[in-house]
Parts: sequence; C-alpha cells; structure tokens
Amino acid sequence: MKSKGYYFVLMAFILFFTGACSEKENAAEETALHEDSQTIQVAIATDTGADKLDAASYDGAMSAYTAIYEPLVEYGPKGDIQPALAQAWELSEDGKQYTFYLREDVYFSDGSKMDSDAVLFSINRWKGKQEHDWLKTASTLQTVEKIDDYTIKLTFSEPSADILNELTAARPLRIMSPNAVEPAGDPDGEFVNAIGTGPFQIDDYLKDKETTFIPNPNYWGEKAQIEKMVWRVIPDPETRSLALQEGSIQLAGGEMSKIPYQALRTFKDDDQFKVESKPGTMNYFLVMNNGREPLQDVKVRQALNFAIDKESLANELLDKNGNAAKGLFAETVPFVNEQNSPGYAYDLDKAKELLREAGYGEDDNQLKLKLVLQTEEFPEWKQIAEMIQSDFNQAGIEVTLDSMESAAYYDNLWEKQDYDLFIYRTYADGLNPQGFLDALFTINEQGTGVGFTDPTLSEHIHEAAKALSDEDRQAAYNTVLSYMHDNAVTVPLFYPNEIVVRDAGLEGFGWGAISDHPVRWNKLKKEN
Repeated sequence: MKSKGYYFVLMAFILFFTGACSEKENAAEETALHEDSQTIQVAIATDTGADKLDAASYDGAMSAYTAIYEPLVEYGPKGDIQPALAQAWELSEDGKQYTFYLREDVYFSDGSKMDSDAVLFSINRWKGKQEHDWLKTASTLQTVEKIDDYTIKLTFSEPSADILNELTAARPLRIMSPNAVEPAGDPDGEFVNAIGTGPFQIDDYLKDKETTFIPNPNYWGEKAQIEKMVWRVIPDPETRSLALQEGSIQLAGGEMSKIPYQALRTFKDDDQFKVESKPGTMNYFLVMNNGREPLQDVKVRQALNFAIDKESLANELLDKNGNAAKGLFAETVPFVNEQNSPGYAYDLDKAKELLREAGYGEDDNQLKLKLVLQTEEFPEWKQIAEMIQSDFNQAGIEVTLDSMESAAYYDNLWEKQDYDLFIYRTYADGLNPQGFLDALFTINEQGTGVGFTDPTLSEHIHEAAKALSDEDRQAAYNTVLSYMHDNAVTVPLFYPNEIVVRDAGLEGFGWGAISDHPVRWNKLKKEN
C-alpha cells in the first residue's frame, strides 16, 4: 500500500505538469498571434520560381525580381528616369558612352558590398548572351569598365535613347551579388541563390504553393515594417477574390494577381477593403495576322476598328476600371498624344460599308475569323472577347473564340501564329514605346513581323530607335504611330488601370516604380 505522501507528491507533479503545459500553450498562442500580426499574405497567380531567380534570366515571376533586385536607374512618371543604385550618370556627346556613379552605402542581403566589381559581374553575366539581343542595351554593348570602386563606364556601338529605359525593367539587367553563383564572381557560374540589394530576401520556398520573404537586414533604404511576407500561389482569379474576402490573404492585384472586374464592385462597397487604382501604361488590343488574306486589306482592318463600341466596353462591361483605347499606346506613355493616336470612333454603318467595299457581305460571303485569348493572367479577356464577338456579329462578321492555356497561348503568338485575331497587351513602363514596337512590329530574320508584317512600318520603327533628342524622338514617333493608325495595324481596345485590392487593416500602401513592382512592399504594415 502506498502512503498518503506518495499521492500528495503525485498530485503536485500532475498540477505542476498541467500548469507547465498550459504556459507553453499560451506562449505558443502568443507567438502565433505575434507572427500573424507581423506577416502579410499576398496572392500571386503563378509560381515565383524562387529557386531560379537569376537576375540575368527570365525564369521567375517578374514581381519577385523587383522585390529582391534593384536597377541602376528607376522609371518615373511619363518616362522620367530617376536615380536608384546609381545616384547620378553622364552621357557622352556622341550618345555612345554612359558613366554611372554608384551609391557608396549599399550592401547585398548577404552583407557583401555593392560596388563597381559587383555591377561589372552582373553586366558580364548578361553581356553577349543571344537571349538578350532583343534589348538595345544588350545587343549594342561593346565594353564595360571600372573607373574606380564606385564608377563604371558602358560603351555602346551605337547611340540609343532606350538604354536608360531598358535598365529600369524587372529583368534581365538588374544587379545581383557575385556570391549568387558558384564559383563566386564567375559571370558564367551556376546560379545558387537570389542575393540582391532590394528590401526583401527569400526565406522559404514551396514550389507552386508559396514563397516566404523576409526583410533584407542590410537594405540601404527604408526598412520593412513587417517580419514576413508570404506570396501564395492562387491561379484562379475567382479563388483569389474569395481568399481576400475570407481573410486568408490581405492583398492581391496588379499584374501579379489580377482580381476580376465583377468582383471589384464588391470590394469597393465594403469598408473592410481598399481598392487602389491609377492609370497604367498598358493597353489591351487585337493583333491582326496580316499573313491571312482578309486582313491584308486595309478596309477590313479599318472596319474591325469601327465595329467595336470601345466606350461601352470600358464604361459598362469593364466598369470604368480604365479608359477606351484610341491608339496602340496610352497617353501615359512618352511621345503619345491625340494627334498621332486619334483612334477610330464606333461607327457600325461605316464598318459595314468598308466590308462591302472589300467584298464581304452578311450572307453570300461572310467574313469569318478566329480570335485567340487566355484568361489565366487576364480574366477579363473572356468578357472582352465575348463583347467583340457580339459587336462583330452586328457588322456581319462571324468570330470563333479559342481560349488557350497560357503556355500554348504565348507559343501561338511567337511561334505558330495560328490565328486571325489575338488579344494581347502592350508592355508597360520603360519598354514602351520602342521596346514593344521592336518586339512585335519590326521584320525579323524570317522576313516577317510577329504582330504585323510591313517593311515600311519596320523601317519607321528602326529610324525612331536612332533618334536621341526629345524633339527628334517626338517627330519619329509621330511618324510611326500615325502610320499605324492610318493603316489600321492593330485594334486598340482598353487602357486598364493598375488596381490593387488590400485589407483595410493593411497600411502604408504605395505604388511601386513599374507595373512589375506593383507595391512598395517595404512600406506595408499591419494595423495595430
């Protein structure tokens, strides 16, 4: 038989153990609450590719590049170039040499110094690589030299006013640490880890699920206000909307995770959310495959422009979340104005008249076209395509819609070109207008243009690339854009606003420098 003392000791032990467990549980709950209050959940439509986020590559989500890596210079309103890692720069009289003066107080997230050697490493990593030849900066760069620890000089084979613009892009010209590769400092080394000077660094990565970012402790700018930022992969736009409403994410939007326009009405009417919106530099438009016989006729192309009610598209269907498009580029893009981009007003009778003149009737010889689209990145394109289909039907044009998975969609545009019409979007920010014009409308080695084949247009675009002064560039783009309007090279549709939806308790919101840097992440904080 056990003594009373034994039972007393046993009960005391149980009480002590139970109390200790309760204290641990309470502590765990407090830790979880603290982490939740210091963590922001953000939606992203596709995997970040965090394990392949080489600054000189195209392998990851562009918004992820801008959270980690910084450019030498930054894009400003209406194309004004501003200091970033380079605090100043000079251009030689012949326009072929750029001298950059680097900031002296910048460190990478691994603690290494950002200096001329690091910048030379980053440049030499993309210099001479064929995959970057679409950029003037890459295709014309001849030499890069170190003047001193914080000064570098780039010499190009020809002058181009697009050099600074291209340097602002999310990729592939941003600056990364020489320690990001093995062997360290080898421009041809194997990529190991994303190490930049930006406000965040990668802490954890689950492919196709989520990427966790933590603040860069060495960031030279304003330090982040949060402890963690988790980007959750949510491919479906409707699911993203539900996740916001349920509170499992606190922010979505921009090009990284668009919210359907129908859902925006709900968020605008709910005090628990804030909908941030501003005019962007992008345009939704129809590419016309003039390799197909009907679209070789300018009257047919003009008829397609007259047949779409763009004001109804913008104001009714898309709920005033942007503006009806006139020319290929919005007036937020440098050198674009009403004179060179007047647009086509909605005129159904004019559209029918032009079609008859081109030999197409509503019954005996109806024009039939295939329109390709995708909705993974741009959910509103389904609605837009259906409205276009309806408008064209009223003009006597039969349109078949072909919605593709994202990868097949891009392959169709750049390789197969199996379409008559193709919903696409211009680039944004610094790659407009010249970068986009070069990519889609200049004649390639195969003798065709990706978005339209016209040797005269191609030559005008090449001439525009050579202009250096603002006056000469304006004159050159007047020629290019007026020619595109007169020949109805595209069907401009809609200039979308940049839109971000956030939980009202998420404070400190500020727009990033470019569309691929939608939010100043380091300024965000949760309401206490």
